[in-house]
Amino acid sequence: MKGTDLKHSSCHIALSPAVLALLACAFSLCAQGDPIHASQQLMVRQKYAEAAAKVKEVLRQDPDNLDALYTLVTIEQTRILDYESYTIDGKEFIALSDSVRKVLDARLRLLKGEDSLRCLFYSANILGGVGLIQAKCGEWFSGARNAMGSVNLLRQIKKIDPENYGADLGIGAFDFYFGSSFKWIPFVSGNVERGIEAVERSLRAPFPFNHAAKSTYCWILIDRKEFKKADSIARSVLVELPGNTVFLRIRALIALWTGSYKDALPLGKKVVELSQNRTPVNWSDLVMGYYIIVKCHEHLGQKSEAYAAAQKALSIQIPAEYKNISHVKDNLKYISDTGSKYKAGNK
Repeated sequence: MKGTDLKHSSCHIALSPAVLALLACAFSLCAQGDPIHASQQLMVRQKYAEAAAKVKEVLRQDPDNLDALYTLVTIEQTRILDYESYTIDGKEFIALSDSVRKVLDARLRLLKGEDSLRCLFYSANILGGVGLIQAKCGEWFSGARNAMGSVNLLRQIKKIDPENYGADLGIGAFDFYFGSSFKWIPFVSGNVERGIEAVERSLRAPFPFNHAAKSTYCWILIDRKEFKKADSIARSVLVELPGNTVFLRIRALIALWTGSYKDALPLGKKVVELSQNRTPVNWSDLVMGYYIIVKCHEHLGQKSEAYAAAQKALSIQIPAEYKNISHVKDNLKYISDTGSKYKAGNK
């Protein structure tokens, strides 16, 4: 984004929202009180272990339950997106996804009507998630091939069911992000404007797709520098889910990138507080929160506060595998450089 400082951000706009758009969320066919619906509620509240436990209980009683199998993949994918642990958990996720897709594809041959369409939708989304996590791990060609295969299936679903807004979400994100950012991959093509229109339609999707759609749309708006609109959407979600760090970090980064440092500072502090109190700690968000805090203090001319925040951040024992994530490494370097610049005797 020209003119916007994204270098040290933990959110890589070109890909993370596209992955978010292909979150394996169920059709919202589950009624209130149903364990699958309950697990989805826990998932959007970022309580992944509890959500997975509910789904596994269903699978213990019904190992071939398609909705439960799909939701299990959903939860794991959402957790990886949240923690940005693609390189850490990606291989295990792909193995889980491949095993579930084998079950879905075998069942698909025996199903008809709405059940068949739902099963195909599940399989398509899981394939897309695998492809995009592959791309996030640097396996560009395999990732793009699988993502495109997923989108082709989703387009078939849209022909049969034009009001499937969940399919719009995956198609739209693919068209926008792959159309604008991955033109160099020979067999990948997209259409930015068509992608935006599809993502806008997906805002009408049922729970929990609507949350993924809003997140994706926020990042598209940010990419187009429509910061005020993106902030308004994120703020509206936080009214419902005040502790959701996905939308909180969107607001914090918007404030930072637009130079609203006095607004960004408390948001960054909230990201730190919530991230370090999660189990397990969200190291990616924790470092990003400190990056925001240090940068805000620096821009506000608060050199002593910038130094103190940098020292506090650098004293945290962050697992090595998270330190090696590229944007975490970049954020830590900025924090370290700033701390050195403002250390005692050199302020």
